[in-house]
Amino acid sequence: MELTHLNLDINKRCFFFACCIPVKGIQLGAIYDLQRDDIERVPNSIIDFIHNIHSKTVVSIIEEWKDDEIAQEYIEFLIEKEFIFFANEDHFPNLSDDCFNDDVSKIEFATILLSDDLIKEAQHISDRVDYLGVKRLHLHFSPDMDVQEIHNLLNSLQKSCVIDLSVSLPYQKNFTTSRVLKEQRLKSIYFYQSPYSKEDNYGRINLYYLKQNENSLFVPKSSIDTIAINHRAFLTAKKYNLGLYKTILVDYLGRIRLNGTDKKDYGSFLGSKDEIDRSLLILSELWNLNRNKINPCKNCELRYACTASFIPEYDQEKEEYFVNCNYNIHTNEWIY
Repeated sequence: MELTHLNLDINKRCFFFACCIPVKGIQLGAIYDLQRDDIERVPNSIIDFIHNIHSKTVVSIIEEWKDDEIAQEYIEFLIEKEFIFFANEDHFPNLSDDCFNDDVSKIEFATILLSDDLIKEAQHISDRVDYLGVKRLHLHFSPDMDVQEIHNLLNSLQKSCVIDLSVSLPYQKNFTTSRVLKEQRLKSIYFYQSPYSKEDNYGRINLYYLKQNENSLFVPKSSIDTIAINHRAFLTAKKYNLGLYKTILVDYLGRIRLNGTDKKDYGSFLGSKDEIDRSLLILSELWNLNRNKINPCKNCELRYACTASFIPEYDQEKEEYFVNCNYNIHTNEWIY
């Protein structure tokens, strides 16, 4: 194997960066680069190769793999992607598996589907958002929603703990509600029932034009857009279900759900604080069900990065939890 171009001391050892996490799936593997917030999907054989060469000397690697062209390609790939380094000792300790979560919110992300009746409870909604400590809030407005009601709700949330706000609105050819755009925490606007698909921006605000109708917006689906690669998400996913953890959807009647297809009623979002706390206690049972306990997630290379909000169901016959995911782990393709 030609490694002379690296100008390395052959007695140095090869180490895998601790911030790069190799994960095997049933057909394909992935390397989570937690420093760059990126993911590289690779053959499982590369994952095995990484474990084989880790902490070995360059001279021993050359001797073992000198006649293997594929191994040479793997080495070059790992160097190019900066997944490995060569040194006399490993300078980077392994990441702890202990989950850290410095957010004390009861709920971090909430989606609220606003009806005419619900939006009249603007102050009540704001109070509950504050009680739960919601940081990311998505507000969905139906086609017949009065624009003035939108402003009233945003005004009631001015002093809330929300730091990231997004809204979904029916498509408008000439969107001129400038008072909405002046909301400093607003990050994204989704226009549904659009005649075309497009991404744009208005200053700091991302604009998404979606052909989807209102009913399909909150149906859970896995896609490249539901993949979150960062240190906090990875450690959370090791212990909890990343797609459900501290996340709720409030339907048009004010009932707490997990997603747009959830048939179970976990209580009223506008109920008393004690009632809400009891609802969260029930939800926490699903939050604690990480993807290593769910089929087919446990065999998926994306299991520590997927934020799709599928609700696990229990199969009495097989004695296991499962979800009907639209990602095929055998072909590594998304089904739409």
